[in-house]
Amino acid sequence: MLLRRLAPWLIVFEVLRAGHDHWGRLDPADRTRVSDLMRRTHGNPANLTPADRSELLAMGRSMHLGRLGFSMATAAVIGRRRQRRGR
Repeated sequence: MLLRRLAPWLIVFEVLRAGHDHWGRLDPADRTRVSDLMRRTHGNPANLTPADRSELLAMGRSMHLGRLGFSMATAAVIGRRRQRRGR
């Protein structure tokens, strides 16, 4: 019963871990710049200037977002399999 209640949280943990691993592979200067932009605009894309938006898009292209999505999806699928197996 406890495992059944924990299973969704384990899936969330796996997805977050995949995101953290991807974030850790980025260049420290890019991580700092993205953090500064998000902090300054409070995470609202409407608050970005056109120059900031183009800079963020360029960094997004270099972040290999497809790879991030794949690793997060894989973590979620593996978590769902573990959840089904435990029933």
